[in-house]
Amino acid sequence: MGNATLRIVGGIIGCMIAFVMFPMVLTGADEIQIDDQTDVLSSTTAGVTTDDVTLTEPLYDDDVTNVTSITSDNGSDAPTADSYATATRVLTVGGLEATGTRSLTILYEADATDGYTGLGSMVKFGPLIIFMGIILAAVGSLWSGVQSMRSRY
Repeated sequence: MGNATLRIVGGIIGCMIAFVMFPMVLTGADEIQIDDQTDVLSSTTAGVTTDDVTLTEPLYDDDVTNVTSITSDNGSDAPTADSYATATRVLTVGGLEATGTRSLTILYEADATDGYTGLGSMVKFGPLIIFMGIILAAVGSLWSGVQSMRSRY
């Protein structure tokens, strides 16, 4: 097997490895960015069906879809995450019965990179940059192998 053939085979194998490994790299990047957080908070507001509670950690991507679950010790409640205020970390919880006090257990995904300036952006784009680098190296290897074979004939 000639040098050109090895370059072509190496380029094909490099592309295959990049496509197989990329989902695992993305999963690893998500694990770096996200911490699972549990807060147990008292809600003392009576006579209302929504209440504002302050989370201990910032909600990941400032999005209420990252609230995994909310449970209440009041059986009449059906709590939901209605809105989130980024600046104050206040989560508005709806679906509460207008009765006395309750204890809310909130499970949510917190931003693990909070406090590290620029780390969140780097972790978001890092896997893409690595993937593109591997693909470009594989394509370069393929191109080099094809050019070497052309020059022979």
